[in-house]
Amino acid sequence: MKKLIALALVFVFSPLLTFAQAINNDRDLIKRAVDYGNIAITIIISLAVIYIIYGVFVYLIKGASDEEARKKGGHTILWGIVGLFVILSIWGLVAILRNSLRT
Repeated sequence: MKKLIALALVFVFSPLLTFAQAINNDRDLIKRAVDYGNIAITIIISLAVIYIIYGVFVYLIKGASDEEARKKGGHTILWGIVGLFVILSIWGLVAILRNSLRT
């Protein structure tokens, strides 16, 4: 498991090593960090939507004959929507703070 985590970290941070010479000042570093943050947010939102779709699948297909599967699917949909709401709320709050503190 530790090797898998180390490999994932190398995969995630390898673009930083590649673009290390392209960073000339603080603005370039901040711009690059914001770009990576936007990519990460997009991936996280996509995963939350896939989780909700999985919950709908469990609710409709497997829950047609099994009450326990229907309950599990409903909980999956609920927590997927809650997670998506939290992600989008935090993203919105960061955007509000960034725009209000910009001089």
